Amino acid sequence: MKKIIILAFLIGSAFLVSAQLVLSTGSQIVVSTDSYLVVGSVVNTDGKIDNSGTVKISGNIENNTSGLMATTTVGTVIFNGSSAQEITGDADASFYGTIKIDNSSGVSIKTSTGHSQTINGTLDFDTGLLTLNEFDLTLIADAVDADASMYVQTNSTGQLKRTVASSNILFPVGNSTYNPVTLNNAGVSDTYGVIAVEGKPASFSGTTHIVNESWDVTETNADGSNLTITTQWNSGDEATFDRTRSSIGLTTDVGANVTWGSIGAASGADPYTRSIAGITSVGTFMVGDYFYAGIPIDIKVMLAAAWNDANNNMDKTINSRIPLADPYTGVDVTVSSIPTDAVDWVKVELRNSGNHATVTNTYAKFVDQDGQIIEEDGSNMKITGAVLGSYFVAVHHRNHLGVVSASTVELASSPAVNFSNLQARAWQSGASNAAMKEVESGVFGLWDGNANGDASIVYNGGSSDRVEILDAVGGVTEMSTVISGVYSGNDVNMDGNIVYNGGSSDRVIILDNVGGVTEMSTTLSANLPD
Repeated sequence: MKKIIILAFLIGSAFLVSAQLVLSTGSQIVVSTDSYLVVGSVVNTDGKIDNSGTVKISGNIENNTSGLMATTTVGTVIFNGSSAQEITGDADASFYGTIKIDNSSGVSIKTSTGHSQTINGTLDFDTGLLTLNEFDLTLIADAVDADASMYVQTNSTGQLKRTVASSNILFPVGNSTYNPVTLNNAGVSDTYGVIAVEGKPASFSGTTHIVNESWDVTETNADGSNLTITTQWNSGDEATFDRTRSSIGLTTDVGANVTWGSIGAASGADPYTRSIAGITSVGTFMVGDYFYAGIPIDIKVMLAAAWNDANNNMDKTINSRIPLADPYTGVDVTVSSIPTDAVDWVKVELRNSGNHATVTNTYAKFVDQDGQIIEEDGSNMKITGAVLGSYFVAVHHRNHLGVVSASTVELASSPAVNFSNLQARAWQSGASNAAMKEVESGVFGLWDGNANGDASIVYNGGSSDRVEILDAVGGVTEMSTVISGVYSGNDVNMDGNIVYNGGSSDRVIILDNVGGVTEMSTTLSANLPD
């Protein structure tokens, strides 16, 4: 191919170089205002282009030295080839002025032979994509005219980078579709990198109730961020998705664990947007709906063993002994800390609206001193993994008898059920005992004394809860042994000790519940259609 090595000053003229333009050591082209330089390919080994006019390039740029463009450049470079164009070479061209993409076949930073690039001026789209491959692109100013067919394509590990302070900064990114993200940082100004990723994070198991796009965000300096992040997607990106109850999630382990924000309605009319504020660390952001973010539900239940008449609430005596892993078989929830006002773990079930014996969803949560069922952070419990609809609600405790609601709750309508103030709120099976124990006038709690954790409270006979306690202290009726500082189902009064005889006896709790006569074989049964 013919090469032209040139030192030129173009003033008020047009200059056509249809072959390859080579800028060697000491070479410089100065394109003044109102002048045009039209070239095929550009190869730069150690020269400069100082452009105040217009440079049109129909081929590739290969830049092998620091800075193709002079810092005084204010003109326009237009990529307008009839086939795909590439930016290659082993150095940053450090573009100044306006860089315009006007090629329907696109411009790319070439795989394996390219280098990360900087546009110190303005990136302007007329036609086509700018594809990064594995190289970063740093923009100093806002891009112009990006849309669904013209944007920065982050198809690999290359990031679009911008410095973000307290103003909205648009990252016009996408992969096969345009999915830009906007960042606003009320914290310490920092440089952020963004990759729009096609599909959900690799370790996220869900396949519905999501937007099948995600955004990898990095920051140069850890700490100091206070971001508001706004994601954008199209209806075609949605998978059985409820955009009226959408949420943004953040993961740092490719979706194995996701922290979700609050649910709310998306904005726009295809494309749609959703924002989240107060982000202090970054990772991969994704969009889901209530199915993962959770619908708050207001459930209140008392545990009779922990009830304190004087305070009209429950004691939290065993709070320091509550384990980080829930005690319920098959639920397998582990938390990093126990809420300070937690009385204990409880198990909550959603049951089929057509058959309240059929369990559809199971959760391990905490109950606080006021009877509120809460999350680890102390907020009201959230229902996850359940589709909108009507459900019966059941609550179990490891050494109390469980209950199920007498009527259903509708998840889409601020669901609530308060078992503590009305006996009829719990389903009554017709057993000899009511579903709940009246711990004081007008206050109802789950029956205490179920030491062996089955569905009944028994003093004498088979499956005796009394014998369970006796065995725990040594198996001799006369023993006054006290086992202290425990978290155990045998501690039926929830004071942290197992006592058979003497003060604070756990055995007496069972005896009183069945009628107070040692010889009685009365059984209290859970009012549950199991």
